[in-house]
Amino acid sequence: MTITTSHPASVYGVPVVLDGAGRLIDTPAGLAAARRVLGLNTTGLGRLLGFSPRTVEGWEQGRRPVPTRVLYQMSELLTRSGP
Repeated sequence: MTITTSHPASVYGVPVVLDGAGRLIDTPAGLAAARRVLGLNTTGLGRLLGFSPRTVEGWEQGRRPVPTRVLYQMSELLTRSGP
């Protein structure tokens, strides 16, 4: 699981989510998968990022756009969590 701007699908520096095989994942589903990789529920991720669990749920369900800064923060969290 990776969130990166070093992929052809990344446009104007907006990060994209890749699975373990390097395949592109839809951002809402990718965010949910990254959250699970980190061992967090929506409440824990919301606290960590400064958002409500309902906002996180909205991102994961595709009802709200995921802010670019959140994708960068998630990328950092995944990098720090190790392989």
